[in-house]
Amino acid sequence: MINTPSPLYWLLDVEMYDFVVGAFKGADLRGKALILSSQLWSIIRGTRVYSALIGPGIFKGVATKNGIHVDVLEYLSCLMFDPTQLRFDEPLPQVDIVTPEVIDPLGIRQQEEIVTLIRNLVIARGNVLAGDQLATITAETNIPQTVYYEEMFKRINVSHVSGAQRAKFILGGANGPIYRPFAENFPNLIRQQTERTKIFAAPFDKFTGFSDIEIMSDWMIVEKAGQDSKTGMDAIGEEYERTLAVVDKDKENFIFDL
Repeated sequence: MINTPSPLYWLLDVEMYDFVVGAFKGADLRGKALILSSQLWSIIRGTRVYSALIGPGIFKGVATKNGIHVDVLEYLSCLMFDPTQLRFDEPLPQVDIVTPEVIDPLGIRQQEEIVTLIRNLVIARGNVLAGDQLATITAETNIPQTVYYEEMFKRINVSHVSGAQRAKFILGGANGPIYRPFAENFPNLIRQQTERTKIFAAPFDKFTGFSDIEIMSDWMIVEKAGQDSKTGMDAIGEEYERTLAVVDKDKENFIFDL
């Protein structure tokens, strides 16, 4: 049994050129991709090594060509891109994995214990032995009063916001337009065959079907080498279905109303 971490939300900016969107060829494509993936996977085929996020996802953006703008909304099962675009002498990568927003909805509420020094100002009557004495006040007919600081160390528990709360905040604000259609479509994924899902194949400049043999065959998931002999559509499909099952089982933490 291969132990893999729980899925994370990956939110990435995308900017592609010479991209194929349906009959719209050679278009500029800009938008955001949101995908649930356990990790950033490496896939290898021959001498090609790409990176992939595998799991239920969505892309929302705009394709532009010759002044014509077309809204694009695609539901995904995998986002594939070329990691060599991350070289320092290159411009920002077409799929921005340099500064992604990564959200763990299962992140538990954490408490951190800190120790602080508290100084109480005390006014006492009579003869007082005070280590940090500020003043002694003596009137002709009154008992002397001593003003001093009383210091103590105190432990304080500081709570951190839970993962689910952070996820709702990030996905429900400016990212609501991409999250809402993803959440609304999620129930359909359980009934949908994996072969009918879409792949965002950035190195091939197009969205393609999961059953596209030319693009999808023979890939090996590097992190699973030696543990799983499956390749290509079988390997990627198995990871997609595993992620989908985990999310569906714990749906209240991953899919929520905004």
